[in-house]
Amino acid sequence: MTKIKHRIMTAAVAAACITTSHADGLSDSLPLGKSLAAGHELPLPIGISANVFFLEQDMEAQSIAVDIPPLPLPTGPLQLPPGLPAESAKLESRATSTTAKLDAWLLPFLNVYGVVGYVDGETTASGFSVGGLPPELASLLPNSFNISYSGPVYGGGVTLAAGYNQFFASLDANYTESDLDIGDSTIDAFTFTPRIGITGDLGDLSGSLYIGAMYQDVDEEQNGTVKFPVMGQAVPVGYDVVSEAEDEWNFLVGANFKASESWNYGIELGFTGRKHVMATINYRF
Repeated sequence: MTKIKHRIMTAAVAAACITTSHADGLSDSLPLGKSLAAGHELPLPIGISANVFFLEQDMEAQSIAVDIPPLPLPTGPLQLPPGLPAESAKLESRATSTTAKLDAWLLPFLNVYGVVGYVDGETTASGFSVGGLPPELASLLPNSFNISYSGPVYGGGVTLAAGYNQFFASLDANYTESDLDIGDSTIDAFTFTPRIGITGDLGDLSGSLYIGAMYQDVDEEQNGTVKFPVMGQAVPVGYDVVSEAEDEWNFLVGANFKASESWNYGIELGFTGRKHVMATINYRF
């Protein structure tokens, strides 16, 4: 997986460099409709970013099914039917995605972008139980387990922005897909983020502060095999878990710092039901 991750990030950097060489001419003509900005200073039209996004949230299980092989009981192996329904009192998800982003201001108020990168994560199921088992058999199974995963992530989005004097507002919407390294597991996510803020100077620093909220519609389907300790033996148990985000909204605060006309840095913190941290380095030309 380390080699695959390295290749993906290398390809992303190479694609960005090739795109940059062809984008020099575009930077002179974009954004279209500059007159719509009514004399306001516009950012350089094309940007390349490196982003790290950490997310921690509770998930809500839509369905959980397990395939338990013959259990090594003292009385002999016990064969159970496949696809046994199971429940989990709590599903917790933690994931870190590292992505490269290429964006362009097509209009003074419209930015479009694409992202490619890699995600590493873990889902923890606690209060786990399998339905229909007698108590003496259910007691042999663990009541929690972890699923670790990784894989490429890709997608795109649009941002609408407007400003008045030093104040600004933006609406960002994007869709991403992740193909995970366990079975046919996938994560599909649609994100919608409104933000409002203020720009200005603080000493030698120039940048902006903002607040906002983030809506996420996250659908996860994970299937594979996890080892359960049963009577001193590691028993491979197949699982199929379909889940979605428990909290669709969270609040956020953030800041962007302008080091020069081309270089920008950003940090964002999300809180309440879902927590996230995002760090960004952006180069514009």
